[in-house]
Amino acid sequence: MKAVGIIANPASGKDIRRLVASGTLVTNQEKINIVIRMIKAMDALAIEDVYIMPDPSHIGQRVIDELEGELATTKVGILDMPYILGTFKDSMRASALMCERDYAAIIVMGGDGTSRVVAKTCGDSPLIPVSTGTNNVFPQMVEGTLAGLGAGIIATGKVEQDKSCSRAPVLELRNEDNELIDIALVDLAVVDARDTGARAIWDPTSIRELFLTRAHPAEIGLSSIGGWLDPIKQPGEQGLHILLGEEGTTELNAPIAPGLITPVNVITHRRFDESTPLPISYTPSTIALDGEREVVLRKGDKMTVHFNRQGPLVVNLEKTLVEAAKAGLMNNITT
Repeated sequence: MKAVGIIANPASGKDIRRLVASGTLVTNQEKINIVIRMIKAMDALAIEDVYIMPDPSHIGQRVIDELEGELATTKVGILDMPYILGTFKDSMRASALMCERDYAAIIVMGGDGTSRVVAKTCGDSPLIPVSTGTNNVFPQMVEGTLAGLGAGIIATGKVEQDKSCSRAPVLELRNEDNELIDIALVDLAVVDARDTGARAIWDPTSIRELFLTRAHPAEIGLSSIGGWLDPIKQPGEQGLHILLGEEGTTELNAPIAPGLITPVNVITHRRFDESTPLPISYTPSTIALDGEREVVLRKGDKMTVHFNRQGPLVVNLEKTLVEAAKAGLMNNITT
């Protein structure tokens, strides 16, 4: 039986947006509690091996200590990484190792930003993104027990992948030679700034262009601007490009962070897809990917944004649990 990996970002949900919005602070102790519930659920399914990414807060070791003597089948270990940096690169390296070792699924605990960096290196490993961040459009708001059951079901191999998983769309940032620079899972924002600064985006007046893979009024974050402007029913259907600025003719209010509903001025907007990559027209600027400033553009730099439906493989927990129930998977467990 294949192993399951868990990447719990200790820094998620603790950025500068806590100072300007009313988002929930997910403590490391709560993350530990969530991971414990996940592993207990996998133990109920007789999953053999679970590996947790190491981190400076020792979330994985604290989980192992608290679970001592409580598991019937599942062995929990710390992913073997020769060193840790205490940055997002740890999540990327852990994801790459889990992919290389062909893990059945990777549970990712964080916000949109954590899911993005994991998606860059996870290959075809199915992801279960669990919301513990600030902006949580891509991760699912789900109880840890159910996330653990979903991962365990995938690991048993008793539910077919085409009935449990689907591809998520991504936005690809490419240079003038068509080389891939980076990706975004939800939103790519062109910001009127010359450096990455505090990284997190919380002031929409600085945004000049916005590219989205999804836009729905029931979501929080920059994608909510598109959601209240031109809703896209299903993620992956199309992308949305929005030009923003003081000269905009449409003013709308959008919940760009928990408890933070802010007016924005829209100049124009349009849908786009794989056949219509769009150039970034505003330079110099900084590119924010899923809420965090990452790429600095100098004046005259030429970049394009491409919509790609074939992004990471994501587990649909609801479908997975229904298929497992149909197969009587829980009925086969003896205690």
